[in-house]
Amino acid sequence: MITEKPRHAGDTAEAPAGRDVVLRWAAENPGSAALHQRARGLLPGGVTHDVRLAEPFPLAVARADGARKWDVDGHELICYVMGHGALLLGHSHPEVVAAVRAQAGLAFHPGAGHELESDWAELVVRLVPSAERVRFTSSGTEASLLALRVARAATGRDTIVKLAGHFHGWHDQVAVGSDPPFDQPDTAGLPRGLASSVAVIPADEGALAGVLRTRDVAAVILEPSGAAWGTVPLPPGFLAAARRLASESGTLLVFDEVVSGFRWAPGGVQQVTGVVPDLTVLGKVLAGGMPGGAVGGRADLMDHLAGPAAGSRRVAHPGTHNAHPLAAAAGVTTLRLAAPGGLQAGAGRLAAALRDELTAVFERSGVAGRAYGESSTFHLLFGPESASGTVDAAALKNSVPPASVSAALHCSMLSEGVHLFHGSGFLSAAHGEREAEQTVRALATTLRRLQAAGLA
Repeated sequence: MITEKPRHAGDTAEAPAGRDVVLRWAAENPGSAALHQRARGLLPGGVTHDVRLAEPFPLAVARADGARKWDVDGHELICYVMGHGALLLGHSHPEVVAAVRAQAGLAFHPGAGHELESDWAELVVRLVPSAERVRFTSSGTEASLLALRVARAATGRDTIVKLAGHFHGWHDQVAVGSDPPFDQPDTAGLPRGLASSVAVIPADEGALAGVLRTRDVAAVILEPSGAAWGTVPLPPGFLAAARRLASESGTLLVFDEVVSGFRWAPGGVQQVTGVVPDLTVLGKVLAGGMPGGAVGGRADLMDHLAGPAAGSRRVAHPGTHNAHPLAAAAGVTTLRLAAPGGLQAGAGRLAAALRDELTAVFERSGVAGRAYGESSTFHLLFGPESASGTVDAAALKNSVPPASVSAALHCSMLSEGVHLFHGSGFLSAAHGEREAEQTVRALATTLRRLQAAGLA
């Protein structure tokens, strides 16, 4: 298990164990350091997304292609961030680039309907089992907000149930229960009294049955892959139970497939499991790396978005960039390539082999840990709990390494040419055996460094 090394005489707070690993990477990347220094005077925290905060400073990238990218200091890196999971085809796929360029030459924003929005919607309806109608948004957060508003309008109820640790964006009603402690808001600035309309429960059939029995719930929203795209998998049978319990109580079941949609399979987790929700929240792969999200669902529910014809339960939904032509061009091209399912299957097979090889690296090194995940993803788990084969919230709580160790892991892997997404990763159709082999070597070197620093 990774732990902090006990301090000895001569150790100082300014130079903790493993700091040399971080300083080594910092010295190799003066360009990223300079850009972050500039950004700090312009952007809060020097970043435009909380997840990009990093010690000693964030990586700055100049260009990307396929499974690789190049930082501003000229280092070539294998990318496992993949646009936060949006790039199933890899960076700058030539067909996607060509489609966006072609549309840019026609119209950026005609301020009217266009053919691509129907092409895009037809693909979503064809691929996603729950989607009889589609409404596009500019992001996954907007899509989850809209789905919950539709659910409240359709049911006449106010309460939303979400599962502890599941992430659905940053709008008010879902900004609670995503991060521990799960009974607290995730952020300042939320309206007082918000908690009365949101019930955060564990992923437990009994807990769900209890809240549905005692409260009038409009919707249960969850990540069908498990919390944080499978970091904490759902218990076996939970999705089917949630479907049954929601139907029995007149509650709508909402799947947040922003990450898993079109990645786990062309139709997402709902295609793989056969459990079909009432509404589905989509994003990321949907728009092929451009900004975009969508809500898909039963026609009778989606018709609440049909304007004045929807009557007194009409859900208003403006949005300047809904179904933006450039996003639609990227999305249509991506979904057409992803529709047969071969790209997902190939990336999934490589990811499964990579997870096995990374686990073998832990075993050979003597560091307690392993890799796990589903589809074309992986997560690294440290600690004795990793040997049990079961990943749950308690195991993860006991296996999260200290911040200094996480920084050393991140920086060492970067020094070896691998960019992880906070100890996890997305594979794409552009990743191959060469990338997998380099990643395995990088982890072996990194674990040796952590051991030498007394961190593993």
